[in-house]
Formats: sequence, structure tokens, C-alpha cells
Amino acid sequence: MNHVSEQFRLANQTGMQTLETVAVLAFDAMEKMAALNLGMVRGVLEQRETASRKLVAATRPETLVSLQAGVFLESSRQAMDYSQRAMEIGSATRDGLTRLVAEQIPGVIPPQRKKAA
Repeated sequence: MNHVSEQFRLANQTGMQTLETVAVLAFDAMEKMAALNLGMVRGVLEQRETASRKLVAATRPETLVSLQAGVFLESSRQAMDYSQRAMEIGSATRDGLTRLVAEQIPGVIPPQRKKAA
């Protein structure tokens, strides 16, 4: 009977450690996403302020069109940068969870082979 209770205790301990690791990975990802979002909002607000001042000062239609095109290009660049960084955070989190599963259940996830150059 003592052997069975020891196995349950070990299984419970392993489960709690796994849960703690998953929680750490999740909170790390959320922290990175929050920082990314705050940085993006700050950048967008600064860019909009600068663009608004230039648009108000524009006196010719050509200048206005040129400024609007610049705002569009900068907004597109920021959106691409945000998407790339969000994907990097997601990929890093996925990789961490994959490693955790591979450690917990050997043989479920085959080891990665090195690609030939």
C-alpha cells in the first residue's frame, strides 16, 4: 500500500511541476505580448502626432498626398513589424511547450533532424 501511495505522490509532484512550467511559459508569453502591445501603441501615437502636425501644416494638395502616402507606408511597416514579433513570441512559446511535452512523454515528439545545408 505504501508503494502505491508513493507512486501517487510522485505523479502528483510531477504534475504540479509540469503545471508550474506551463504557467511560467504562459506568463512569460503574456508579459512579452503586453510589452509588445504597449510599445506598438506608443509608437503609433507618436507617429500619428508627427503626421498630424505635418498634415495640418501642408499647404499644397501634392504635399498632402505625399504625407498621406508616407503615413500609410509607415503604418504598414509597423503592422508588419508587430506581426513578425508576435509570431516570434508565439513560436518561442510553442517551442517551449513542445520541449516540455517531449520531456514528459518521451517518444511522442520525434527529435528534430538537422537540415542539410
